[in-house]
Amino acid sequence: MQLPNQTFLGTVCKKCGQGQYTYTSDNNEWWVQCNSCLSYLFCYVPMPHQYMFHKDKHKFKMYAGGFGSAKTSTCGAEVVQHALTTPKGRTLVGAQTYAQLEETAKKQILDMIPEDFRESYLKQKNVLILKNGHEILFRSFDDETKLRSLNLTMWWIEEANTVDFEIFTQLQTRLRNHATKQHKGIMSTNPDLNWIRTEFLLKSQTIVGATENYKQEPIDINKDYATYIAATRLNYHLPKDYVQSVSRGKPEWWIRRYLEASFSHAEGMVYPMWMDNVIEPFDIQEKIKKEGWQVIAGFDFGIQDPTVMISAAIDPHEGKVYVYDEYFKTNQSVPYHAMEFKKRLDWIPLGQIIKLIADPSGAKRNINDRRSLYNHYNEYGIFFQPGDNRIEIGIQKVYSYLVSGNLKIFSSCKQLINEGINYRYKPQELDSQKNADEKPIDKDNHGLDSLRYIIQELPDDPYAMKSKGYYASRGTNTNNQKDLPFALQDAPTDLYGDSKAWMYY
Repeated sequence: MQLPNQTFLGTVCKKCGQGQYTYTSDNNEWWVQCNSCLSYLFCYVPMPHQYMFHKDKHKFKMYAGGFGSAKTSTCGAEVVQHALTTPKGRTLVGAQTYAQLEETAKKQILDMIPEDFRESYLKQKNVLILKNGHEILFRSFDDETKLRSLNLTMWWIEEANTVDFEIFTQLQTRLRNHATKQHKGIMSTNPDLNWIRTEFLLKSQTIVGATENYKQEPIDINKDYATYIAATRLNYHLPKDYVQSVSRGKPEWWIRRYLEASFSHAEGMVYPMWMDNVIEPFDIQEKIKKEGWQVIAGFDFGIQDPTVMISAAIDPHEGKVYVYDEYFKTNQSVPYHAMEFKKRLDWIPLGQIIKLIADPSGAKRNINDRRSLYNHYNEYGIFFQPGDNRIEIGIQKVYSYLVSGNLKIFSSCKQLINEGINYRYKPQELDSQKNADEKPIDKDNHGLDSLRYIIQELPDDPYAMKSKGYYASRGTNTNNQKDLPFALQDAPTDLYGDSKAWMYY
């Protein structure tokens, strides 16, 4: 690959118009020097997507790109420009580990700044001091307390997705050095589904380069944030077959994340296509009340962990399942939850609730009074059927429904969506051939368990949802009690006197 300065060597000086550009005294590949007026020229020529990042005036900017999208050189050039134009300023450059920093951002900075501009380089302290008095500090970001005494004009977080959110928030408070009024913080990163998505991307006033729609809440927008997304293909300096070669044999989620710079995919996700199936809500009540769509709900129980209800409606024409409502609540009693469940069920026409499926552990009887959690809910007119709790089989089935596009989640179900994003296999189990037989990390998955109970009740083949025969056994006649599918025919009226409550089974 041609070095950056090769294009400018031997050309006429842009400053004096007399001399020609030649090598610097240390043969720096990023610079040339005029042999007449001795002025220097920075040979960094940004590509269009890099140029847009540089000219953006937001205080905090994130450059998120695929492999080979020039993340490091872009942010390195931003630091060099700031350091050379901010005398007596102070810039911090860091990554999660020093080894990571050494191979990327630090190397880029040292390569881009010629010896002629340096006053000293203190290796023991990891500080580069320029002749204009600007200091560039190189640090690892493994402990945010180490950052509390710094007064900076600029900082750069390399591979921000591997750095804790507390580092970012601490660095925001460090931009108070009086050497400039144009303080800035920049980040370079691969896309991820952690805080760089939720706390920066989705709160950015400007998002440039996105190929998919990221739903933002207007109330969360931060006028100081900007995100630039660069797919690998935008770097026209790469070999022509680079993308095709690198993507060969890789799974779709890998290509979307590491080459297309998608923030909807992450390494180790149990459901890598999860965000592809999140949709904008529509009037589900009209579909249920007027078109006869049927409802099925899944439940998980907890006290300090949340008690959860996930509601889904089935479109009999397209054979799709739409998750339209969620309920997550901690530290509440059974009467409280029962009342909330009924609010979410009472408006549904008789005969259109297929089943209420719950964590089977709720059916276990207490050793003293021989009563179960199910029995407790029965007193309030809520009747459950135990869900199929075979985790591996259930995951495969949910996976099939997502892959086929037969399972959709309303974007309003934020807690369930967040669980799906963070539902991962252990890092050492990321071999795609091994994952199918491994259990995901058992954490913050109560909504996903409830969803799994729902899908386990449906046909193994997602496309069978369109079968007329499947729905024939679940008729929608609401005139006679015997026509109500899965109703507990002799169940008592609930304690609130609601005569419809017995249908919840």
